[in-house]
Amino acid sequence: MPTVSHLLAALAASLAVIAVAHTANWITVAGTLALVPLLAAAGISVRLRRVPPAVAMLVLSLGIILTLHLWPGFASPLVWKDRVFCAGCLPHSLYLSVDQALLVAAWLPLVVGTWRIAAPAPLLGASMATVTAAITLGIATGLFRWQPGWPDLRLLGLFAATNLITVAAEEVLFRGLLQRHILHRLGAVHAWWLTAVTFGLAHLPFGAEFAAVATVAGLGYGYVAWQSGSLWPAIGLHWAINLLHFSLFSYPMLA
Repeated sequence: MPTVSHLLAALAASLAVIAVAHTANWITVAGTLALVPLLAAAGISVRLRRVPPAVAMLVLSLGIILTLHLWPGFASPLVWKDRVFCAGCLPHSLYLSVDQALLVAAWLPLVVGTWRIAAPAPLLGASMATVTAAITLGIATGLFRWQPGWPDLRLLGLFAATNLITVAAEEVLFRGLLQRHILHRLGAVHAWWLTAVTFGLAHLPFGAEFAAVATVAGLGYGYVAWQSGSLWPAIGLHWAINLLHFSLFSYPMLA
C-alpha cells in the first residue's frame, strides 16, 4: 500500500538522480520533465492508497518508453562499445541508463513491498532452481557456453553497477506493476505465469532462445516476489543470474 513516506522517498531519490545527471550533463530539461507524470501517478496512488489499473498502465507505458530510451533529453554515458568478450560471441555495448535510473528512483519505493522473512528456505530453493534451469536451458539451446571471464574484476564491477539499474527497472515494471495488476484481476497463479511469459516475449528481439530463457528466469523472479511479498529477492536473483552469465558464460550470447 503506497504511503506518504513512500512518496517522499521517491521524490528524494528522483531529485538525487536528476542532480547527479545534471551535474554530469546526462540530462536536459526535456528529460527532467519525465519526472512529472511519474510523480503525479505516484501521488494519485498514495491518495487512493493503492495503484489503480489506469495508473499502473500509465507507469508501465512510461517505463517502456524510458527503457527503450525513447524519451528525449537523456544522454546515457557509454561504458563500452561493441566489445567482444569471447571467440564466437556477439559484440556488446553497455550504457549507464539514466532514464531507467529515474524510473527506479520514482517508483521502486512505491512497489517494493515488505519482505516477509518467515520462510527463507523456500526462497533459496526457488532461487537455486531458477539459476539451474536458466543456465541449463541456455546451454541446451546453444545460446551460451561455459566461458569464465575472471579475473577481470574491473569489467565485472562496471557491469554490476550499470546492470543493477536495468534489473531494478525491469522488476519495477514486470513484478512490481504488471504482476500485481494481473493478480488483483486473475489471482496470484495466473499473475505469476502470465507475467513470466510477457517478460519472455519482451526479450524476443534477441531471439526465440533468449526469450525462452527469459521466460524460465521470469518464473523464478515472479515466484520469489510473490512468496516474499517484496521486490528485493527478485531484484537480487535477477541481478545474480546476470552477473553469473556475464562472468562465467559466453556473454551476451553466441553468434
